[in-house]
Amino acid sequence: MQLIYAKPSPYSRKVRVTALEKGLADRVEEILASPMEDPAVLLAANPLGKVPALRLDDGQCLYDSWVICEYLDSLAPAPRLIPDGTERFAVLRRAALADGVLDAAVTARLELLRPESMRWAPWTDRQRRAIERGLAAMEQDVAALGTVLTLAHIEFAVTLEYLDFRLPDLAWRAGHPALAAWLGEFSQRPSMLATAPQPS
Repeated sequence: MQLIYAKPSPYSRKVRVTALEKGLADRVEEILASPMEDPAVLLAANPLGKVPALRLDDGQCLYDSWVICEYLDSLAPAPRLIPDGTERFAVLRRAALADGVLDAAVTARLELLRPESMRWAPWTDRQRRAIERGLAAMEQDVAALGTVLTLAHIEFAVTLEYLDFRLPDLAWRAGHPALAAWLGEFSQRPSMLATAPQPS
């Protein structure tokens, strides 16, 4: 399989961490691409021009990090990142919470890349309010993650480290001690260290 990704992309990172945690790294060839340049290899795999995209052995392509993570989870029995039964929806809800914070953070970051005269402060402020509400909910929920690795753990960790990477002025740790303590431990996993965000 071929994973088309960008190093700064937190969505790519979710997939890369998932592949490592599932023991699938030797089955996934990583191909760097800059989505802003619309490279042919990316557009051939995802007409939307977004990373990540996964080209399967049979030539089919999957895109959207959620879809790719669930596909990778289906390839190996353990660890099961998205469980069955009622626990599945608890995991997916927590993953969606973190992913929503991540979406707001990426949106806020992109607004900051616009020329200052073109930035719309009310839009950025709205994203930051969403981030703060999401972090408050994650703070209350982090203990319920437990110690059995799931997709929610990966989502929480990738989102929090993206905030450190791209929006350090939020200083989110000050008001969220439980999240900060949890991330301090989880961030030492080999999969997290191997995929630490890097500027393009």
